Amino acid sequence: MKKLLFMLLVCCIVFGSNAAFALVKSDRTNSPRPPADISGTVKDSKGEALPGVTVKIEGTSFGTVTDVKGNFHIQVKDGAVLVFTFIGYTEQRVPFTGQASLNVVMQDAANMLNEVVAVGYGTQKRSNVTGASSTISAKEVAKRPLENVSQALQGTVSGVAVTSTSGQPGRDPSIIIRGVNTITGGTTPLYVIDGYIGGGPDVNVNDIASIEVLKDAAATAIYGSRGSNGVVLITTKSGQAGKTVINFDAWFQKGEMPKELDLMDAYDFARSVNSQYVATGGLAPFSQQQLNDYKTNGGTDWQRALQQKPFVQNYQLDVSGGNDNVKYRVSLNYLDQPGLILNQWYKDTKFRSTIDAKLNDKMDLRIIVAASLPQSHNNSYNGGLVDPFNLAAEYDPLSPIRNPDGSFVQSAPYASIQPNPIAQALSQSVDNTSTNVDGQLSFNYRIIDGLTFTSNDVYNLGWSLNQSVFGPGTGSYVSHSDYADVNSSKNTSYITSNYLTYKKTFGDHSITATALYEQSQDNGVSVDARSNNLSTYNLGYYNLALGGTQLTSSTYGADGLISYMARVNYAYKEKYEISASIRDDGSSHLTKKYSTFPSIGLSWNVGREDFLANSPVFSDFKVRATYGQTGNQSVGAYSSIAQISTAANPSIAYYYGGVGSPASNATFLSTPAPKSLKWEVKTAYDLGVDMSFLKGRITFVADAYTNKVNDLLYNVPIPQYLGGGNVQSNIGSIGNKGLEFALGGTPISTQKFKWTTNFNVSLNRNKVLSLQGINNITDGYGIIKVGLPLGEFYGYKFLGTWKTDQAAQAALYGEKPGDARYADLNNDHAITSADYEPLGNATPRYSYGFINDFTYGHFTLSFMFQGEQGNQIFSQTLAYLWGGLGDMKNATLAEAVPENLWTPQHQTDNPAWSNTSHNENNSSRYVYDASYCKLKNLSLAYHIPNDLLSRIKVRSLEVYVSGQNLLTITKFPGYDPEVYNGNTTNDQGQEFGVIPNPRTFTVGFRLGL
Repeated sequence: MKKLLFMLLVCCIVFGSNAAFALVKSDRTNSPRPPADISGTVKDSKGEALPGVTVKIEGTSFGTVTDVKGNFHIQVKDGAVLVFTFIGYTEQRVPFTGQASLNVVMQDAANMLNEVVAVGYGTQKRSNVTGASSTISAKEVAKRPLENVSQALQGTVSGVAVTSTSGQPGRDPSIIIRGVNTITGGTTPLYVIDGYIGGGPDVNVNDIASIEVLKDAAATAIYGSRGSNGVVLITTKSGQAGKTVINFDAWFQKGEMPKELDLMDAYDFARSVNSQYVATGGLAPFSQQQLNDYKTNGGTDWQRALQQKPFVQNYQLDVSGGNDNVKYRVSLNYLDQPGLILNQWYKDTKFRSTIDAKLNDKMDLRIIVAASLPQSHNNSYNGGLVDPFNLAAEYDPLSPIRNPDGSFVQSAPYASIQPNPIAQALSQSVDNTSTNVDGQLSFNYRIIDGLTFTSNDVYNLGWSLNQSVFGPGTGSYVSHSDYADVNSSKNTSYITSNYLTYKKTFGDHSITATALYEQSQDNGVSVDARSNNLSTYNLGYYNLALGGTQLTSSTYGADGLISYMARVNYAYKEKYEISASIRDDGSSHLTKKYSTFPSIGLSWNVGREDFLANSPVFSDFKVRATYGQTGNQSVGAYSSIAQISTAANPSIAYYYGGVGSPASNATFLSTPAPKSLKWEVKTAYDLGVDMSFLKGRITFVADAYTNKVNDLLYNVPIPQYLGGGNVQSNIGSIGNKGLEFALGGTPISTQKFKWTTNFNVSLNRNKVLSLQGINNITDGYGIIKVGLPLGEFYGYKFLGTWKTDQAAQAALYGEKPGDARYADLNNDHAITSADYEPLGNATPRYSYGFINDFTYGHFTLSFMFQGEQGNQIFSQTLAYLWGGLGDMKNATLAEAVPENLWTPQHQTDNPAWSNTSHNENNSSRYVYDASYCKLKNLSLAYHIPNDLLSRIKVRSLEVYVSGQNLLTITKFPGYDPEVYNGNTTNDQGQEFGVIPNPRTFTVGFRLGL
């Protein structure tokens, strides 16, 4: 680590030395001037004087207000920055460099449509943008202690559902933009970082200048086959001409489990086991004396024994500066994040260097080098029966953690049959170390007036070493399947984007045209070595030769994409805009290699028409309408060709030494080639309005959209009589339709107090429209069925318990009163898979975010609520805690104490212990309302006044305290309604032993020099 920091420091010095030296030399020739008087006038864009404008010296409480003629007078020191604010107008910041007078023109905040935004392969004024997009500023990103970009999107953008599906350190949230658009691929949007397509969400959040989320097909069609899930454009910070600027930020965080399940203590558990044994024809295993002893000592609290309160640290250092010809910025970030359970952590070091050079009047060059070095230890738990976190809730509270000799108790006689969860957590090691390096070169050449050539080339190198060992103390060791494994992989990718941009204004007409050629290629290799039943585990995974058997394997993969794109934007008087694009993509994955993706968008700036030009209500009023197509190639790299497999399969092997000899490795056809395999194609329509009121104090954005995805890709099973296996096919379609609303603004802004607010809400309805003859597709506890949305749960409908007056009916099923009762759909008096039915859905009816900032003097109070409504969660965690299942013999949930179970005198819907009753874990009994509202962030920041900082030559200093996930309002009785195991679109909302998102408390500072 020290060597890495030293190397990065050297890079900072080398990149910044020339510019910094020139600036320092210039500074030495100028001695500080004493405070000076400055006068000036503030007017609006029409030249009219603005009275009541607040004029403040940045970082201080000192300021004044313009008079009725817009005049002001203030005393200011050299180097200070004057900040001009007025409701309905954009804030203006003007550095003082000795001017005697100053004339300031305030831009109407209603002209937010004049804001320049990223649109992909260029920029546009927002007034000319016809597609649906949302912007997140660096200021918004900085409000919370974030570990990744995905977290910055949660609750801040309408139409974007961000779910923190696991509380493990280093795990990225799930992101869905305008509904799920595939049944086999993921939902992750395409990330474009400074023009680097597919750059991934691992960019350092402190390096972000702005985020632009492209949501409709007119905005994303320029990315063709990769735009189906939406596009996130990230622009990173760059250096500015002037003095060298140094920023150092740090925050420190203490985390804790947000909730614990209400489980039985030793006394209640022993009573429950006694009750269960007697009810099922056995003898009570615990005497009254033992019960009294358990009541005294309480037993083992496995939940708390597994937990820890992690101390998280994050440090950020960046240096920037330059002159008019060369600008630079270098940043270094380090994150150290332990997990909520023992022996788990994630660490990451990120480096980024950006150099912008003006070669001459026609040519510009940008060089970016970025590196990420993540490391993790045991942060890849997937939940389920054998994961320590799940076992901690299932484990026998009568059992101690260790034996008297200090060794771990291997297993317990009651409750879960799995091994000791504390031993498992402390004994296993799953270590991942990666190195990712990106080198990017962007070249701009202004050929003639209005015509620019841009070449953006990115080369990526990635190495990964994954090492794991499951020896003594783990479940694998108990079952004699212990092993050590080492996997090493290397990946390289290259993408070149070359395009011409022509931009010209002719009187009332303006046109921007773009023509692109793009090519990308990816290559990957890996080697895996595994050793089973090692003679000793003292060396961990460092000597695989110690194993009884060894297995090795290797892989290779490569794919490519070639694209052509053309786009034209035309505007007349900046009132009427039309944008059209067409992209042609060719993929190595598919049988039909090429496909074309068109789009068109129209917009009308109604607010600039004469009849609304002087409206006292509307400041802006824009109407948008778009149509477009995007694609998805969510299949493997070699899906268009037949594939073979090798295996020692006894059913097809040849025995060269005769019967009884070892089976040979057979080579056989495993996947036939599809006859036709083409892109998934999403066709989308959008109608939207952008409005602002009261001179820009209030903004409102609304969108209505509908989309349909045809030719869904799916791995269809082949009947055994045709050879078996699976074949990739295009099988059907799904649709999404929805509404989005965003309301925000600055209701109050005075010299001392300012309130800004933003509320967004999104509604989406998803439906499977066709599966081309396939009745339905089942996967675990989920089903894909025509007419139902994706994310549908599937199983038995729980009807409570049989009551005493239903004894005759229960007998038809071989059951009795007090047993669990399930719906018999076919009335055959047997509960089988034929009685499965849809039970609920993981997709929320709507999601929302509510953000507020209150600034008074130097204090800023911020809070953010985020939530989802109308979705369900299928909790296998709670199902197993009721016991009566193969791996879980006895209940541990406090609700399952004998007093709460069915009796003839107390006929509840909690089934009694019985030899004839069944606890079906795949039933609606364990489908819960997962609606929630969370206080995602609450923070209080204090900006130290600049007049105090100037005495110690500090440019700025802000200190803050904050809390995350402080409050959760939900009906879900489990750990966290936001988490689930699923990693496909069909198993979302299915939860089994997932670590919840931590409640955290943070203190930090931001220092500028």
